[in-house]
Amino acid sequence: MSNTTTRWSAAGYADAMGASDGAFYIYPDGLTGDQLTIYRSRDVSDAEMLAVANRVLTAVQRWRDTVAESVERNRTAADELAEARARIAELESAAAEDGAL
Repeated sequence: MSNTTTRWSAAGYADAMGASDGAFYIYPDGLTGDQLTIYRSRDVSDAEMLAVANRVLTAVQRWRDTVAESVERNRTAADELAEARARIAELESAAAEDGAL
């Protein structure tokens, strides 16, 4: 067993590259960076490999949903901040026109 730690970049990429043998390739930093290659063991049946693929798909979908939720939360907070700043600017402008500032 081995553990590998790396970081995703905007160029992150994954592909099965048409492999019918169950191989899967992950490139966290794009095709020029680190590579994780996962091969199917010879003793894994087609049904077992499909079950593995389904588990991986479920985990990746869950990961993607978590990332999407975080992006939406951050976008909402940024949008609310931008709206508040715009409203403050409007109020300051209106106050300046009224001679209040």
